[in-house]
Amino acid sequence: MMSVQLWHGRPGHASDRRGFTMIELIVALGMVAVIAASLSSTLWTAYHATRQAEAAAAPSDRVDAAFQILSGDLQNALQPQLRPASYLVGIPTTATNDEQTAFLGTQTQDNRGHAADQVVFFTTADSPVHVYANGEIKSVQYLVIQPNGSSDHVLVRRITRNLLPPDGQNASTDEEIICTGVSSFTLQYSYDGITFNPSSISPDSWDASEEDNTIPAAVKITLALEETQSNGKVQTASYSRIILLPCSTASLDTNVNTGTTGL
Repeated sequence: MMSVQLWHGRPGHASDRRGFTMIELIVALGMVAVIAASLSSTLWTAYHATRQAEAAAAPSDRVDAAFQILSGDLQNALQPQLRPASYLVGIPTTATNDEQTAFLGTQTQDNRGHAADQVVFFTTADSPVHVYANGEIKSVQYLVIQPNGSSDHVLVRRITRNLLPPDGQNASTDEEIICTGVSSFTLQYSYDGITFNPSSISPDSWDASEEDNTIPAAVKITLALEETQSNGKVQTASYSRIILLPCSTASLDTNVNTGTTGL
């Protein structure tokens, strides 16, 4: 009589392995979703914080760059000494219509009614375009303008080179924008590098032809920028810096700074 043996397989054989149940899969997917959400939230928070930090730093970076250029020009400003002031004065032309005094700072406003002072003086600072003329004396003017076709207001640096000869000048003007989003631009001047609001003078303007042909001892610059926030509101941030003019003798000139003996 023939007998039949049933083969049950070896323990651990593939036929004895079990797969994941639906519940286990759902639990695993839920855990992955929780971890992914946590990571996503962390990454978004870090990204948002980075964007906010960059946005907050952007205006100060622009102002710092503008102040660096202004400092270079003012610290190289020239004052007439021994020679007549006319040695630093160009013949007024279309390009050089403000070159009638060694240093002229005036109060003015832009087309919005915001403070937008102007200043023009002579310096040995570099020219951005006509680099072959660097090292020469140039006339530098700072003013706020609204470019054609733009709603923005910008701080402009204009350099006029080739000031001589006095007869028939052919001056070339370089112009560059050194700061955008300008809300206001104000300048104050000091005789001694310390006091910017003496009762005897107006600190907001300076005409060297009326100040014994001297340039100011220091200039206080205040630059305010407009920034549009994510909610559409416009926020204004103001920055100030005081720049000393090494060539100035205003503090030692008794015709200019009566009662002050020096810096």
